Amino acid sequence: MFRTPRLEHQLIAETPITLAALTRHVVEPDEAEWFARCRADFLRSFPVSLFECVRYATLLCVMGNAASPAFAWFVTLACLTAVLTQIAVLRMETSARTDERSALSYRAGVMALRGIAWAVALACAAMIAPAEARSDLTGLVIAAMTMASIAAITLPWLAVGLALIQAISFYAGLVFATGKLANPTLAVLLMTATFLHWSIFNLYYMFATRRIRTKRLAQSNETIQLVLNQYDDEGSDWLYEIDADGCILNPSSRFCTAAGLDEARMRGLLLSTLIRGEGSGEFHKRLNAREPFRALSVSLVVNGVERWWAISGRPVMAKDNAFAGWRGFIADITEARNAAAQVAWMAHYDALTGLANRSLLQAHLERRLAHSPDRARLALLYIDLDGFKEINDTLGHDAGDVVLNEVAHRLQSLVRPRDFVARLGGDEFVIVADDAGEASARAMVDRILASVAEPMQIDDRHAQVGCSIGIALAPQHATSVADLLQAGDIAMYKAKTSGRHCYAIFHPDMQTHLRERRQLELDLRTAMRDGQLELYYQPLLDLTTGQTTGYEALMRWHHPEAGLIQPSGFIAVAEETGVIVEIGRWAIRTALADAATWPETFSVAVNVSPAQMRDPHLVPTVVAALASSGVSPHRLELEITENLLLRDTDEIMAILHQLRLIGVRIALDDFGTGYSSLNYLRSFPFDKIKIDRCFIAELATREDCQAIVRSVLSLAGELNMVTTAEGVEGLEQLEALRASGCDQAQGYLFSHALPAGELALQRQTQAPAGLPAAILPPAETLPHSTSKRTRRAGIK
Repeated sequence: MFRTPRLEHQLIAETPITLAALTRHVVEPDEAEWFARCRADFLRSFPVSLFECVRYATLLCVMGNAASPAFAWFVTLACLTAVLTQIAVLRMETSARTDERSALSYRAGVMALRGIAWAVALACAAMIAPAEARSDLTGLVIAAMTMASIAAITLPWLAVGLALIQAISFYAGLVFATGKLANPTLAVLLMTATFLHWSIFNLYYMFATRRIRTKRLAQSNETIQLVLNQYDDEGSDWLYEIDADGCILNPSSRFCTAAGLDEARMRGLLLSTLIRGEGSGEFHKRLNAREPFRALSVSLVVNGVERWWAISGRPVMAKDNAFAGWRGFIADITEARNAAAQVAWMAHYDALTGLANRSLLQAHLERRLAHSPDRARLALLYIDLDGFKEINDTLGHDAGDVVLNEVAHRLQSLVRPRDFVARLGGDEFVIVADDAGEASARAMVDRILASVAEPMQIDDRHAQVGCSIGIALAPQHATSVADLLQAGDIAMYKAKTSGRHCYAIFHPDMQTHLRERRQLELDLRTAMRDGQLELYYQPLLDLTTGQTTGYEALMRWHHPEAGLIQPSGFIAVAEETGVIVEIGRWAIRTALADAATWPETFSVAVNVSPAQMRDPHLVPTVVAALASSGVSPHRLELEITENLLLRDTDEIMAILHQLRLIGVRIALDDFGTGYSSLNYLRSFPFDKIKIDRCFIAELATREDCQAIVRSVLSLAGELNMVTTAEGVEGLEQLEALRASGCDQAQGYLFSHALPAGELALQRQTQAPAGLPAAILPPAETLPHSTSKRTRRAGIK
């Protein structure tokens, strides 16, 4: 297990462990000029001219009579040169064109020249000095080395280098004069140089560290002071100070503004007179106890408006340890408290309607069911609006919000004060009727159904919705929150599937049915993946020639357990779950692939669901399938129902026109069963009208069916549209259709729907008894396929 290193260990780890590392410091780019000035200022503080004169004069004194005139002139000249170069450097540094880093470089160069001149002088002195003067000369060398090195610690490498040059030069002179007798002096010089090396690098490290840290600390203090000043004058918080009696001292402008008083009134005012609302008791208690406190919330009234402050403070002690007052800061937390209150409200209430949300509903049910779930008598009404999506789609989401608010208002007006109304989200609401049984729940539901169904005025338009309601009772149906909500949801779904605008009371069988339905959804997705869906084809016969003109693709599902399932058993589920779009795309591709093996005279009809018509990829899917199969566009016939044209008419018509431009034929299926409108036939020139089987079934016995069929046939003839009668199963129906001028027919009288691989079997099929042979398609016109293929999709 790893542990975080202690602070002292980190400091030790960050301390340089080599002498070279002592000379490396992190200096920011904007600090480079300043740091160069610091190093140069240290060098300027040393009396260089005086030092040069003293050490050269001392050298002459030590040499005494041994100093030759040439040596004396050399020493004198070296001293004067050192003094003059120092004067030149000082003048150069006063020039405005010289920056600090350049000045430091010049000083380093001059120091190097002075050091070399001194080293030469020492070497010469060592060679000519008498034996009795050599010990004094050695002492002078060590003293000069030490002083010069310390004077140059801001240039540590140069200082050490010059010290070594002086030691080596002096030793070289001694070796020249005395030979091996100079070795003891070498040992002393090396020890001195080593000590100087260590000392100079450490002194430089302390110099640089102190300067850099002092500057940064000063900058930090300035920044802190600036922030505090701005914080005190302009920030949302401010500093305060009170004396031992609790009187305000030096109030800032921000403090005065927050308190709603001018500075003259604030100065000397007791702070306790401002704070008199909630939390003031605890505040005064802390002041009297002289205990530090932090973020103590108090309320006060400023200009007639309640405000909230968070006060922190600590006692201030005088030099004699006597209590001197308080210092601290105050934050105005009014907005934060209001925001927190708003967040708390939003966490439990719906922002649009103001009703309780799911979280608060669950909490309410938990409280009611927690203590005695078997005795709690509740009726939960699970409400889902009918037709709300159409309002959103046609009138817009703003209109949908108006509807939700109006429904919420109506629900609240219908319940008792002790009942609970919540919005779960979307268009779902829940009412919890306290102490209500089945009879009272039914009565309430009847009132809700009637009230919600009343028209609503949205701007200059009317809107109307209904609702489906599921009733779940506690403890009869459930004793837990989750089970009660699930029971209400299941009952509501039952009401939806029973025709909407009604209600249903939960029964355990509903749960079984819902479980089966959800299993069907899962199986349907598996069927798409595993290829369990297949297209069957039913022939379309031309009643004039008796020949097959094409086939309609119909869906079948080969369920591994339930066997062959007809479309009525799964298409509705596919439409609700959205799987129908994927199925429809596959059906178009598969039908065209099969049609590619038929004669060119045969067409193929594919039903298109409302969800497919809203699919933006419908037209690209048709184009791609036509291109892939090579089938001519006029051989593809897409069938749509009348109900599809009730909404989004403009968008639907635009898609139909795009398909017509490609060359695809469009048929209006189940004509007469929906909201038939001649305006549809005027808005879009359909290629075909298909008469629904409900009119064909009793065509031979009912005059009204005959009249409707004749009217449709006449209308289609005037509009140059082909007519097809669906569900023809008897000879009487056939003869009536032929007599009325119907163009095409399909039904069990001619053939059941068959897989693509079995269509060739129709050539061996015998005509039903009494069926005129003229209406049977000639064998040579039928397609032939030698293999049976499993299909995965279809629509009808």
